[in-house]
Amino acid sequence: MDEHLLRVGDFLRRTRLSPKALRLYGAQGLLVPDRVDPRTGYRQYGAGQVERARLIGVLRAAGMPLATVRAVVDLTGTDRLAAVDAWWAGVEADLRRRRELVAYLHRRAEREDRAAPDRDGVTVREVPAATLLTVERRLTVEALDGFITSAREAIEEQLRTSGAARAGALRVAYHGMVTEDSDGPVEVAVPFTGAVDPADGLRVRRRPPGREALTRLTRAEAEFPRILDAYDVVARWCDDAALTRTGSPAEVYLSARDVAPDEPHLEVAWPVR
Repeated sequence: MDEHLLRVGDFLRRTRLSPKALRLYGAQGLLVPDRVDPRTGYRQYGAGQVERARLIGVLRAAGMPLATVRAVVDLTGTDRLAAVDAWWAGVEADLRRRRELVAYLHRRAEREDRAAPDRDGVTVREVPAATLLTVERRLTVEALDGFITSAREAIEEQLRTSGAARAGALRVAYHGMVTEDSDGPVEVAVPFTGAVDPADGLRVRRRPPGREALTRLTRAEAEFPRILDAYDVVARWCDDAALTRTGSPAEVYLSARDVAPDEPHLEVAWPVR
């Protein structure tokens, strides 16, 4: 036997991995034996694989997914550290989002315990009939921002090439919940005047006149998940005012995404009668 090869038992003792972990990392192509006996299937590992196995174990103990480990483990030096730091920054961002969602659940419970709903900032307005250029898609939350951006650009380009004039703010209507599991659908729409030919998934539809209850938010207030508070406040205000919510809620964009945090950014609007 090659003196530089380690039996499975010796390799496990040196790396402190379990047999289950060793089999998993082998199946994933992360830790492949240096030699496999073609007759018995007996595996042997190189002494140089010990440090690789320990690194994989530490990355997994930190919670790094196997797919990310695969991308990181073959890097060296500063490249590996940069990849680990980038992954960890994503973990911390996800933790902040989860923490904010838990805080939202507490605020929601507090609102439900109040005898009277929040009324400040909720108004009702008349909405005139309009012709909209729209695009609609089913998607989950990870694709939402990209879809809104690409849909807005496609709509604005079609309006320009058709010689039509934009006649109001961008509206993003949520015809169903958008989460990691629920896929909407979501509709992006812009009112316009003139003539536009539908193209590339875009369609023209007529919005009838009506009324909607709304509240206006700054950019800071419109950040997820703080924006969920606005949906709750408008919905409860409508129910308390005996107004029937008749359609899907929408976010009406008043400014670009790069405005100051305290500047008006969007309205959460709900059709009512």
